[in-house]
Amino acid sequence: MALLIIVVASVKISRKNTVLVQTSVVKRKDTLSSKVTASGEIRAKEFVDLQSEIAGIITELPLREGAAVRKGDVLLRIDPIQTEADQASSRAQYDAALAETRAQEFLIMNAEANLKRDEASLRSARAELAQAEHNFTRAESSFKRKQLLHEDGLISRDEYEAAQNDFKAAQSRLEVARAQASQTESQVKVSRNNIEQSKASAEARLANARAAMASLTRAKDQLKKTTLYSPLDGVITQLNVEKGERAQPGIMSNPEATLMTIANLSVIQAELKVDETDVVNLSLGDITEVKVDALPDVVFEGEVTEIGNSPIQSSAASQEAKDFKVIVTLLDPSPKLRPGMSCTGDITTDVRNDILVIPMQALTVRDVEVDKDGKYHPPDVNAQSGRVAKASGRGDDEPEKKELEGVFVVGENGMARFRDVKTGITGESEIEVLENLQEGETIVSGSFQTLRTIKDGTFVKVDKSSKTDAKR
Repeated sequence: MALLIIVVASVKISRKNTVLVQTSVVKRKDTLSSKVTASGEIRAKEFVDLQSEIAGIITELPLREGAAVRKGDVLLRIDPIQTEADQASSRAQYDAALAETRAQEFLIMNAEANLKRDEASLRSARAELAQAEHNFTRAESSFKRKQLLHEDGLISRDEYEAAQNDFKAAQSRLEVARAQASQTESQVKVSRNNIEQSKASAEARLANARAAMASLTRAKDQLKKTTLYSPLDGVITQLNVEKGERAQPGIMSNPEATLMTIANLSVIQAELKVDETDVVNLSLGDITEVKVDALPDVVFEGEVTEIGNSPIQSSAASQEAKDFKVIVTLLDPSPKLRPGMSCTGDITTDVRNDILVIPMQALTVRDVEVDKDGKYHPPDVNAQSGRVAKASGRGDDEPEKKELEGVFVVGENGMARFRDVKTGITGESEIEVLENLQEGETIVSGSFQTLRTIKDGTFVKVDKSSKTDAKR
């Protein structure tokens, strides 16, 4: 009798510590979508920021912002006076250099003709020298023979003197032929040197002509750049200059130098900034719902067509979360859309059908004891008092502590027991349950403070005043 009184008293004390909770029922859902939400802005797939490559006053600006243009249409003209003068100067320099080159080529032709003439004269002089040497040899031989005959008294003195005169004449002609040949050889060398010098001078003139030609080509190119043409079919979405203003040469890193922006609005995209923790879940082709702030009643459908591999550069500290650029191409854009409009995209990363789900807030984490294989075995709990039996380990191994995700399942006796679960994809407010729960089971879903402090084996009571009870 005394023991019965003690048990009843213990149960009453345990029931007195009952905790008020909100509950939900594990239910089956036809479809659950996991989505990533990111903000960004509308842009055209194809657009060009036009900048001038030369400086000058804008003299013509025939189109206004919002005007439709075709590829090749004139967008603006810059005063060409300076560039025309530069082209005329370059043309004059080129013509002068070309004339000098042609004059030098004429000199080379004359020098080559003179060389041919001198080489012919040299051949003639060498032939005359050879003949003079032959004649000298014969005259010398005849003179020596007749000199001996004269000394022996075999010929007259007149005959001897005639031979002597022939010898001297042949000797004189030989000296003249030698001098003429030497002079002609010198003239040939001079002609050859003249040709080499003329060719070297011609190369220099040709180099000057090439430099002048390059300068002229650049001047022509600069003159062409005084007129800007549309590089594509589209619309002038931004016009930053007026007629009479001065255009400055720009670079892509300086947006202030942009004269205008031309965009092809046939393909519209949403450029979203996705957090680094979410971008890993995205895939090309993911269906996306895009909402534009300026058109709050319209939802545009699109698909992911580009996922950035590098984070977006920003001036923020490197410790802050990084964003990645994700491009969503709209499938049926509205003519009302304009580049630069703010938008939000809901990217569907996964869809599951006919699954068990629970409210996200019902999922909690507990530090529990697991066996050597990492498996959790719920401890024994007294069904009357709710007291948890002390773990004694399994076999010779002491139990280890491990954090596990799970829920508190409410039994028929009102006791909440912790049960580890395996989850799948996450929706807006619900999460998929893959293992360890059955459809129709009741679980604790609130309050937040209760889920943080409730213990395994606690007796609970449904808070009827709560509107979050999933049974309603």
